[in-house]
Amino acid sequence: MANPNLIAATRAAIKESPREIFNFYLIACTCIWSFSGVAKGFDEGNIASVVVMSVFKKTFHLDQLSDNAYADTKGWIVSIATAGAVFGCLACIYLTQKLGRIRTFQFLTLFYIGGVLGQTFSNGNLSALYASRFISGIGIGATTVIPSMYIAEIAPQSIRGILTVQYACCQQLGVVLGFFINYGVTKSFANTSKQWMLPTALQLVPAVIWLVGCHFTPETPRFLLAQNKRSQALATLGRFRQLPEDHPFVMAEFNAIEAQLNQEIEAVAGSTVFDLVRETFATVENRRRFFLMFLCHVFGQWSGANGITQYSPTIFGYLGIASTEQSFLATGIYAIVKFMSTLIFSLVVIDFIGRRRSLLTGIVMQIITLAYVGAYLGVTNGWSTAAIEASPSALAASRTAIVAIYFHAVAWSIGWFSIPYLISAEIFPLRIRSVNVSIGMAVHWANYFGCSRAMPSMLAGTNRYGAFIFFLSICTISLVYVYFAMPETAGRSLESMDKLFERPWYTVHKVAYPRYEDMKAGGRDPDDKDLSEKAVEAGIVKHVN
Repeated sequence: MANPNLIAATRAAIKESPREIFNFYLIACTCIWSFSGVAKGFDEGNIASVVVMSVFKKTFHLDQLSDNAYADTKGWIVSIATAGAVFGCLACIYLTQKLGRIRTFQFLTLFYIGGVLGQTFSNGNLSALYASRFISGIGIGATTVIPSMYIAEIAPQSIRGILTVQYACCQQLGVVLGFFINYGVTKSFANTSKQWMLPTALQLVPAVIWLVGCHFTPETPRFLLAQNKRSQALATLGRFRQLPEDHPFVMAEFNAIEAQLNQEIEAVAGSTVFDLVRETFATVENRRRFFLMFLCHVFGQWSGANGITQYSPTIFGYLGIASTEQSFLATGIYAIVKFMSTLIFSLVVIDFIGRRRSLLTGIVMQIITLAYVGAYLGVTNGWSTAAIEASPSALAASRTAIVAIYFHAVAWSIGWFSIPYLISAEIFPLRIRSVNVSIGMAVHWANYFGCSRAMPSMLAGTNRYGAFIFFLSICTISLVYVYFAMPETAGRSLESMDKLFERPWYTVHKVAYPRYEDMKAGGRDPDDKDLSEKAVEAGIVKHVN
């Protein structure tokens, strides 16, 4: 079995690539599409702050509800957008095949804009708020499917992971904007309708930016080839690489894409969406791909990080921060920690130490932090903020629990936050990739909805600490699964992963890491011993027993 030095292998792949492919045009297109990630994060940060505002409760008559009724209603207000996102993801399955990435993205962005306007002017009508958040959720769902697909299809293989995960960074940028805009508005317009309407309406600004910006980006070469627009696809690929169309690097990449696409078209021509879904489950290799993606999204959501983010002002209150303004500040800092750790992870770590090692590290950190916060809430169950502040040991434990929440954000950024997006975009053959990325994000949003909807009731029904113990249990199970079943996909060609899924899932750890030739586009069969031996001699790959 071979175990690569991924840092050396990735550096070698970058060094062997023409310098022109790392260009401003590619980065600009990536930034425009990545920026749409702000939608999901902005909504999370904004609604988490809005639902605890006194003026919002009064406007929508939530202040007249009992604690249990308020927790139930708050869960619906927060989670209903994620229900809409499920339908947005499913719509992408058909629309991206027929209309392309750009037109589908623009069309569903209009849903998002309409939903934001509806929320802003719902004027105390709870039904209108529910409907508007559901509609905006349809658009948010699309922003979690199409951008990662687009970026993966235009990025050079050697930096594909780095570019793809920039979308995840923009999600956290949205959370920062959501929390800090609410913090600033609360200081200036406390107890007025502007306190919740203004930050809600400001979600329109980034939406207009990416709606206009994506108009100036081209369709992906892969989609154009699928539409039999060969010359346009080649010209587009050359433009992305800033190289002539007849350059050997461009032609090698183009021919690899075309060869696989032709093979897939010949295998199953004229298939419907239902046929593509059936194809996903027709072979054991594709089923293993699907269940890896499925469980990544399930474990990622039920590890608790998004639930903590969406109810972070409430959770920080449980940990000893009583003031609404101070809880907004604490959640803003929490968002900055998530944003910076995600940014550093994507730029420095993701393609150098690989997905598998990053995820295992993140899960272990989540387990440690969840165990501490759960223990703290269990010991201080029933204590008031004044009682905690009166006890030096309890106060110190409270501050440590807050720090643990921040470290949990770092752990999430290292692991489950971005890995499901990368896995979804990387492991499927081109023919069924779009369908499965959409299904994967629908699974993501369905579980996101379940966790978001259940979180207030879980906190209330398990004396607060039980929710964290539940998340701890999920993380422990996921750690075992990831160790046995998660292959390393960093640096691999999108068209060269079949052998990873030809063996039982519980044996994948034995061959999880690629060899040197697997790190190069157009690499030969991994069983080619001559190439393997050359890689060993170069000091890039080591054989292990």
